[in-house]
Amino acid sequence: MSIGLVNPSVGGSLRFEISSEDTRVEFELELLGQGDEADFQILPRGETPATIQHGPRAQARSLADFLYHNPPSIWFADGSALLGNRYVELRTPQPLFQSERLEHWTWNDVDIRKESQGDDKRTDTIQARVIRELSLSADYQIIFDDDNAGEAADVVAIRVIGGLENPSRVEVEFYHCKYSAETTPGHRIRDLYEVCGQAQKSIWWAGSLMKKADLITHLMRRESDRLTQERPSRLERGSMDTLLTIKEIATLLPVSLSIAIVQPGVSKAAVSEDQLQLLGVTENFLWEMYQLPFRVITSE
Repeated sequence: MSIGLVNPSVGGSLRFEISSEDTRVEFELELLGQGDEADFQILPRGETPATIQHGPRAQARSLADFLYHNPPSIWFADGSALLGNRYVELRTPQPLFQSERLEHWTWNDVDIRKESQGDDKRTDTIQARVIRELSLSADYQIIFDDDNAGEAADVVAIRVIGGLENPSRVEVEFYHCKYSAETTPGHRIRDLYEVCGQAQKSIWWAGSLMKKADLITHLMRRESDRLTQERPSRLERGSMDTLLTIKEIATLLPVSLSIAIVQPGVSKAAVSEDQLQLLGVTENFLWEMYQLPFRVITSE
């Protein structure tokens, strides 16, 4: 399951969706009243009914009602947040992400408006371009297509330092990809909202890595589910046996995680202050929570 904003924009409605691989439901957070009368409501959007149930014997209840009492945090580009109808500003401004640290790749033969390679392994997509770039290095034992609802990232790459025969640590890299809103790179802040949110949600896996093998278990389950459906393997490099070996190694040795976002719709040459502010907030969040290194991959 995953949760994310739907078409975020300045001044637009606050819509979000909860989705799995085969279904999705959409809601809108609507603010009501002012001052002492201020409140909010969570409105279902669409015709798909949604309920939530705690335990097999519990009575199902409306998901909208549950979300009213447990509202999701909605983060804005400057690091402020909305929790229900409570707006929380940052106490101190966050530094801008340094533009010189933006990595720019070439995107020849890639449609930057296409994000996922899908079951057809479309080569003209952003995800496929990331996989090709990672495949140039012999360092990775695993390159994994984890795209779709419930993903850890669009691409997960795992490197065992010292190799499988003489390992000393395990390094995991998450690559969160996002398609461009337009055919040419620019300085559109909306190109970064969702992918920065995905990067920030990676802290869940950072905490899970304290349990060592949870991520590997997730990848193995995702691969098994895919093959059971008679669909193409998610493994772009490596095998289930390799994953199992890394799982055993990860229970004994240090495991680290780094985060990268890939958005060719951002132009390094034309990057805006708003974009750099959002990237700076994202980097600060990842570092303060779990000291996670952060990379940003763009166009020239």
